[in-house]
Amino acid sequence: MAMTSPFGKEEREAGAAFVERFGVEVPDHYGDADGEYRAARTGAGLVDLSFRGTLRVAGSERLRWLNGQVTNEVKALQAGDGRRAAALTAKGHLVADLVVYGLEDSVRIDLQRDRAAAVTEAFARHIIADDVQVEDVSDRFARLMLVGPEAQRVLADAVGAEIGDLPPWSHREARLGDVPLRIASSRWLARPGVDVSAPIDAAGPMWEAFLRAGRDAGLRPVGMRALEWLRVEAGWPWFGVDCDEANLLMESLTPDHVSLTKGCYVGQEVVTRIEHQGHLNKRLCGLVLDKVAEPARGATILLGDRKVGQVTSAVLSPALGRVIALGYLRRECWEPGTRVRIDADPEPLEAASAVLPFVVA
Repeated sequence: MAMTSPFGKEEREAGAAFVERFGVEVPDHYGDADGEYRAARTGAGLVDLSFRGTLRVAGSERLRWLNGQVTNEVKALQAGDGRRAAALTAKGHLVADLVVYGLEDSVRIDLQRDRAAAVTEAFARHIIADDVQVEDVSDRFARLMLVGPEAQRVLADAVGAEIGDLPPWSHREARLGDVPLRIASSRWLARPGVDVSAPIDAAGPMWEAFLRAGRDAGLRPVGMRALEWLRVEAGWPWFGVDCDEANLLMESLTPDHVSLTKGCYVGQEVVTRIEHQGHLNKRLCGLVLDKVAEPARGATILLGDRKVGQVTSAVLSPALGRVIALGYLRRECWEPGTRVRIDADPEPLEAASAVLPFVVA
């Protein structure tokens, strides 16, 4: 049974229709997905991030230990720093896409909520005699994302202070009255945004405060339907949709998820071999279709008569007025503009490979 978002009451009052995503019931739309999309592109959008989860890593050896578990360099992570990374199996396959945030007394890991148990279990296997504790604290926080050119203005009006331009994935504390907030400078949608987390019992007041602060900026709540258009335009892959345990890091994620100079970590041997020997055969790419027709997830991609990949996500992009897709392509199709066909009913769809992201701020 899906969990209920901590913002569920407020979202229902706002007219939300709900959908399950990654084990959580979140808004699909608020009756006008097109308008929600436009708000996120030209004004400010408020997205329920309850489908994201949080792990807390504590203990005196947390940074040294964690550096051996994730793909990026976190050994010297300071309070306020943030870094993208991934957790891998020993064979280099993905367990989860992560953001690692340094705090004064702990580390907070942001990940897709339905991957929290898998990562916790994987980490637990590698705690031997280390002073390290890993805990899933997803249920303790209410999380929202503010995105759009007016997002910073809305945030400043809500908290009564300018937050300033934080470097991507860095974070800082703020307050909403008596409520402590954690503000992180996110780039999920290939444009500046902020992820805001608060104690779970402050969900309602946080929601209402942002709506009040954003009234003059055209702030609108944004559901998953509009978010799907935005995240495909941004090339943001979701685990279980665009990647899974069968994929290698380099196939699905970006170079900023990995350090190629750090010490040993789980899965490093495979990552290093691929980097130095160039043995990557496929990777997640963009596709721009000729016709306004969305191929099904899993549709076969062909070069001539040969299968060279498959589609993972497809949407009609409001910004481009074209159907765009994410999909895996073999290396002979990586050159942007390479012409391919997508197997579809009643007839194949013509497409060209494209660089990700499709749309940036």
